[in-house]
Amino acid sequence: MLGLETIIPESTIWFLVKILFLVGLLVYLVFAAVVVRQVHLMTSTLQVGVELPVKSIAWIHMFVAIGVFLLALLTL
Repeated sequence: MLGLETIIPESTIWFLVKILFLVGLLVYLVFAAVVVRQVHLMTSTLQVGVELPVKSIAWIHMFVAIGVFLLALLTL
């Protein structure tokens, strides 16, 4: 009986894992951009006095998501 290693080489499996990981991080990056857009729309609609902290958290989240994606792109 043939093992998985003989059918698909190990390097190909790890390459597919890396690609799927990067695609997942790219989807998360799109999610972070949507969060920034939604926060912008929310703060322009509602004026409750906490706009600056909420916008700051959304932008920090976006920059961290970009950083994690670039780090993964460089290391994987």
